[in-house]
Amino acid sequence: MSVHKDERANGKWVVVYKNRKKRGFTTKREAQMYESKLKLSEDENTCNMYIYDVADMYLDDLYKRVTYGSYIKRFQVYRDYIKPNIKNKRISLITTLDCKKFNDYVGSLKFSTVHKNCILSTYKLIFTFAKKYLNLKNNPSDILENFKSTPEEKMKKKDAENNIWSVDEFNQFIKFVKIKKYKVLFYVLFYTGIRQGEAQALQWKDYYDGVLDIYKNYTKKTDKGIYEIKDTKSVNSVRKITLNQGLINILDDYKKDLSSIKGFNDEWFIFGNIEPLARTNINRVKDRACKESGVKRITLHGFRHSHVSNLISNDVNIVAVSRRLGHSNIDITLKTYTHLMKKNEDELVKSLDLSFQNLSNDKSE
Repeated sequence: MSVHKDERANGKWVVVYKNRKKRGFTTKREAQMYESKLKLSEDENTCNMYIYDVADMYLDDLYKRVTYGSYIKRFQVYRDYIKPNIKNKRISLITTLDCKKFNDYVGSLKFSTVHKNCILSTYKLIFTFAKKYLNLKNNPSDILENFKSTPEEKMKKKDAENNIWSVDEFNQFIKFVKIKKYKVLFYVLFYTGIRQGEAQALQWKDYYDGVLDIYKNYTKKTDKGIYEIKDTKSVNSVRKITLNQGLINILDDYKKDLSSIKGFNDEWFIFGNIEPLARTNINRVKDRACKESGVKRITLHGFRHSHVSNLISNDVNIVAVSRRLGHSNIDITLKTYTHLMKKNEDELVKSLDLSFQNLSNDKSE
């Protein structure tokens, strides 16, 4: 193996490549980058590394940049579907035909279109990494296009667009949530639009002056324990959410109840006290209240969609909506909630028609 740990040197990494040897690298990635430079020095025009090695480097880099759950998803896709079905060729020698063959293989799998596209995108990201960091001149995977949804999947997506509640539906639901910490959680999700993981990560120190300070996220899948509190999804997700007075009253009243408990302090999680509430428990309480109240069942993310729906129906500026959601740009908001905008536009046209009809009637008289 050209890159390996040197146990004689306190576990430092060493690179052995042809007649060259260099010790003292602190991390595997540093050693791999040095090895890639050696390989590049043989041919400055393109990357000569084998695709398995490039994939390892891509995954090592990914591990440092995303949540553990996101990393595991890509890692498993590579391990189960990509590596067993591609030849370990030098990446510069992989052709568009090789990419097409892999594309055909993925297309033959009996998976959802979403999962097929996840496999395909992971494959393409390996080449993107090589082109960005390893001097690969041409990316043969650029020819590959995402698989299109089936008619059945399009119908399901349309159904998913109805994953929202009106204010009346929420009010009916909340009557059947008996445990106060869950009741307060559902109020916050519905009236702020924050993500479920952002809510789970909230501590009382993050609530002050009628504002929720959003800068961290709860993730369940982690290699460090049952859960981990990490930075938010992106830089744009760091934001302050201004609360309406009704929600402020609910949170203040809840905090007053908790303050009588011995040991209470601002480091406690708002939803869960010493430990944050588990998603499975939240879902169980939600589903039970849905059943007992008779309202349709929506997902936890549906509370976020419901919040946006209520804002849009009240003509709130879409830029303000995008900032409140923590989206990186307004295009994401528009793309995600196009169906809500369309419904709002339909109502606007109906209102104009009614106004025009009234005007016509006035003229006829």
